[in-house]
Amino acid sequence: MGASGGSLIIWKISSFNGKCVFQNSYAVSIEFSSLYNGATWLLANIYAPCTPSGKRDFLRWFNHIQMPAYVDWLLVGDFNLYRNPEDRNKPGADYSEMLPFNEAISKLGLVELPLKGKRYTWSNKQLCPLLERLDWFFTSCWTLTYPHSCVTTMSMETSNHTPCLVSINKVIPKSKTLF
Repeated sequence: MGASGGSLIIWKISSFNGKCVFQNSYAVSIEFSSLYNGATWLLANIYAPCTPSGKRDFLRWFNHIQMPAYVDWLLVGDFNLYRNPEDRNKPGADYSEMLPFNEAISKLGLVELPLKGKRYTWSNKQLCPLLERLDWFFTSCWTLTYPHSCVTTMSMETSNHTPCLVSINKVIPKSKTLF
């Protein structure tokens, strides 16, 4: 809508089949199945509102997501919320939004995937910019199946959000032993 409102899901069709299993005004969920081993997992791509009332409605919905414990889930996207004051480069953190967001994350038992690269994922693109971390990457039991997964920031060209690449890897690098 206007200058905002969108997300993009891209995957290698040579590696995964994808099927939309849920969609509402906050999320699109895709069930993926591996063409290598048949393993399945769910991706929920989040795009939350940025208005105070929209954020409250989103948090009510988010707080009640049903995530079966036996399913590998990956929740990614623009949550339009930050988790702590350090997720902004300027003062003005809204604690009334941070607390319910962190409570929902805790209640759902989500684990945050590490973000490598830039600290902030959004900019207002002003001369003296406001920078915030609004894009988040959470899992359920994902890290047990894919322990070496991570998120890397990419270069931002035109969007006010930094594109991020989620790398899924089951292989844990071996350390070199020195004798």
